[in-house]
Amino acid sequence: TRGDVLDNYGLGRFLISEHTIEAGTAAEKMFRVFTAGEKAVAITNGHYVGGDAGDAMQLFLVPPNAFTTGMKPSDQPGVIALTAQGAMRGGQGTVEEPQNVFGVPMDNRWPMTVIPPYGSIACSLDASNTAAMTVRLGGFEINA
Repeated sequence: TRGDVLDNYGLGRFLISEHTIEAGTAAEKMFRVFTAGEKAVAITNGHYVGGDAGDAMQLFLVPPNAFTTGMKPSDQPGVIALTAQGAMRGGQGTVEEPQNVFGVPMDNRWPMTVIPPYGSIACSLDASNTAAMTVRLGGFEINA
């Protein structure tokens, strides 16, 4: 289970962060969604909304001190894809009925992720989008 990973650690504050990629944004440009502070953070919750049927978003784990905004994932060494390309499709979620980032089937999503201190999760579009897409992530600081 997800909890097994954190059995020897205490959980601290619950933090939430989000980013909206505006319509007409170029493909494969990263934007930070969540950045950890002095403590590592276990991302346990997330959802996304918006976009049109042809739009799709992907999430990446970004190492500490890496510049991301406007960069391609391949521009930064150490960037790791968390979701499959095209897994987070537009036109499926609304503010009232968002799509779960951890949703089923799991082969298209990712399990809980631990962000190292000062590391980030960034989002990127698979192609230029026709409607804004927003991703929101939440997680607990890890008390080692």
